[in-house]
Amino acid sequence: MSMAWISDELLAETIDVWSEAYGRPVSDDEAVEILMNVKRLGEVLLQARREVNAS
Repeated sequence: MSMAWISDELLAETIDVWSEAYGRPVSDDEAVEILMNVKRLGEVLLQARREVNAS
């Protein structure tokens, strides 16, 4: 899966937000994993919406 959509700014913002939420520093790898999971969730929700609208 391509990660070209993850800019340095998005990665830094993700690290800031989730480090505060977790109460500990989040690594670059953890932030990428978080972003990939959010992307997958969004794709699943969009697909479910398309299926509901198609029926």
